[in-house]
Amino acid sequence: MKIFSTCHNHCTMCDGKNTAAEMINAAIAAGFTDFGMSCHSRFAPEQNSTIKSDDEYIDAMRLLQKEYAGVINFSVGIEQDMLAPVKKRSAYDYLIGSVHSFFNERNGTYYSVDASPNELKACIDDMFGGDAPAMVRAFYAATATNARKYQPDVIGHFDLVTKFNDGDKFFDENSAEYKNTALDALAACVQTGAIFEVNTGGVYRGAKSEFYPAPFLLEALYEMDAKITLTADAHCVDAIDFGLSQALEQVQKIGFKSVFLLKNGKFNEIAV
Repeated sequence: MKIFSTCHNHCTMCDGKNTAAEMINAAIAAGFTDFGMSCHSRFAPEQNSTIKSDDEYIDAMRLLQKEYAGVINFSVGIEQDMLAPVKKRSAYDYLIGSVHSFFNERNGTYYSVDASPNELKACIDDMFGGDAPAMVRAFYAATATNARKYQPDVIGHFDLVTKFNDGDKFFDENSAEYKNTALDALAACVQTGAIFEVNTGGVYRGAKSEFYPAPFLLEALYEMDAKITLTADAHCVDAIDFGLSQALEQVQKIGFKSVFLLKNGKFNEIAV
């Protein structure tokens, strides 16, 4: 089976390296029939990496949707951070719900879990007194709350908190404590009916050796009869379809018989 679409992509209207048109043309060149843009929702502390205006972003994407009609089915999504909800969800074709950051109310500081190892360490030290497992518990609690509160169509990079943790640099991913914390949040998210992405972006950017989510979480998703999709979380044209065939092979080996792919602005179940 050939993957014909992805829903998680970024352009220069947030932290992407290429324009939306360049990303769409790369998707066409890759043989996609459908393609979705999902820039980061407006987040004031990180203005250089998020959209500047919901309306400006929507207007620009809808113009491209008309321009490419008949060439590729282009959908307008948004990757909404828990700390940055969009003004009007119905203005988008779909919503990816993600947790990227913590906010420390004591000093008014935002900490990203995926910006750099140093920022993650600062988060652990400043907000959690150096207790990395406490930070992990807070991250997964936020992920579950995000899914329940906003009911996203797709849950983005479920275990993003592990981005800089290869080699268990900050916490032990093989510990029962870590696995139980992640699995409890996973079960809560599954109950919302959301689709989970198998996200190859961390590997493309050299931060991870495995796709999100980790194999034990994918196996749990299979046992829970959860829905999955495959995404590259592409921030540049070279990453448009990175690792998608390998991700497909991985989920097939686990036992998944279908994936949900974007088609004409909706997620359709496709047998694999």
